[in-house]
Amino acid sequence: MQQKSRAFLKWAGGKYSLVENINARLNQASKHADTLVEPFVGAGSVFLNSDFKHYILNDINADLINLYKELKSSPDELISDAKKLFVDLNNHADAYYEYRVQFNQSRDVYERSILFLYMNRHGYNGLCRYNLKGIFNVPFGKYKKPYFPEKEMYFFV
Repeated sequence: MQQKSRAFLKWAGGKYSLVENINARLNQASKHADTLVEPFVGAGSVFLNSDFKHYILNDINADLINLYKELKSSPDELISDAKKLFVDLNNHADAYYEYRVQFNQSRDVYERSILFLYMNRHGYNGLCRYNLKGIFNVPFGKYKKPYFPEKEMYFFV
């Protein structure tokens, strides 16, 4: 098998470790279909490691889908802007919680997309959790140096 590609997001419950088993079943289906429909795309490990002509990606998480749409429409700009948040100054609880407040108050899709990526990589275990009021509430993750997934983001595009 060719080398697997990692998704650019960390995702609890991700399918990266199951890609070979899932692809074995998808390869059977691909003989009859040229489109992979993923209703629960999450970080996207399955579609990133499969070979279909077309993909339909969906998820109930609007912030996730909006990040994907923004990345597809302006990859260079989004990657450049997001990378600016991955500096030592922002790898502290105070900075994280300020950005989390900014994210929760923002209605701008582009701004939320960049902050969603930042919080995914700096938040605890790559969790994505909202309370009943729709407030993102994942705590700070305390990583030594969060990885900026530039190469993986370009692969996604």
